[in-house]
Amino acid sequence: MPSSRPSSELSRLSTIGGGHYAPAVAGPRESLLLGSLQGMPPQNTQNPAPAPGQFDFMMKDQPKPPGRFGSLLPSIPRPAKIALAALGGLFVLVIFYALFFGGKTTNTDQLTSVMASAQEISRVSILAQQQAKDANTKDLATTTAAVLSSQEQQLRSYLKTRKVKVDSKKLAAKLNKNTDKQLAAALQNNNYDQTYFSYLKTSLTNYQSALGVANKAASLKVQVILKADYDSVAVLLTAPQLK
Repeated sequence: MPSSRPSSELSRLSTIGGGHYAPAVAGPRESLLLGSLQGMPPQNTQNPAPAPGQFDFMMKDQPKPPGRFGSLLPSIPRPAKIALAALGGLFVLVIFYALFFGGKTTNTDQLTSVMASAQEISRVSILAQQQAKDANTKDLATTTAAVLSSQEQQLRSYLKTRKVKVDSKKLAAKLNKNTDKQLAAALQNNNYDQTYFSYLKTSLTNYQSALGVANKAASLKVQVILKADYDSVAVLLTAPQLK
């Protein structure tokens, strides 16, 4: 029996005329299969092996960038490094001392000097209150004594909260008995009021300047006190008798 090729075979040949062979015409299923095979790219099921050393960089520690002084310090000798460290520590100590102790004595002396001025102006004004005959002069002296005494007590209370003891000798440094003699002489010469006004204007102006100087070196808390005192003195200086 002659053998017949299956219809699914794509390479069968058929005899044409004088012994020449040509591919037989494929059926519909064969044409569909052939077209699918021709359109598919060849697939490689094996994954390529990575090149040797390709991922070695992932296993190594990355170099760290040098610090700000990394390139400088290695070139400095060890004794110089020790000296620099000692100087740095000394600098920190100096700053610490300046912040917490450096200005304490100076500011206390300034505040004590301000208190001494306020105490002396208040004392003289109480004396003028007792000796003056003009009612306006008495009123100005009374007001001045009350204001300056209050300011002196307020600064004293502040220093007490800071556990700072006020030196009584420094507090009495502004005491001037010559002022008492001048007022007594003015009382005899009937020019008491003008003598007191002249003294008060000069003393309040100097006291106000001292408040401004002390304010520059003071802490924020005491600056509030000194600023209020400064403004109060400015109001006193607006009195008609002191123009």
